[in-house]
Amino acid sequence: MKITVATFSAILFVSGFSPLAHAQAQIAVPGVGEVTIGQPPPAPPPPGYGRAPQSEYAEHCDHLRHREHELRERVAYLPYGPERARLEHQLQEVQDERDQCWRR
Repeated sequence: MKITVATFSAILFVSGFSPLAHAQAQIAVPGVGEVTIGQPPPAPPPPGYGRAPQSEYAEHCDHLRHREHELRERVAYLPYGPERARLEHQLQEVQDERDQCWRR
C-alpha cells in the first residue's frame, strides 16, 4: 500500500514540474480503480461546430426574410397614401421572391 501511495505521489509531483506534463499516465489505485493523471480533457467544440457554412442562396433567402420584416414594420405605421402603396408593392415583390426560396 505504501509503495502504491508513494508511486502515485511521485507521478503527481513529477507531472506538475516536468516539461512532459502534457502527457497522460493511467495507473491503477487499489479500491479506487484506474486514475488518469496529466492533461485535462480538451474543451468542448464551439457552438455551431460541424455545421456547413451558409450558401449564397441561403444568405439571399435570409436577407429577403429580414427585408420582409423591415417592410412590414414600416408599412404598419405609415398612413394611407402613395408612400404606403409603394412600400406595400415592394413588400409583395419580396414575398413573391421569398416564396421561390422554399420551392427549391
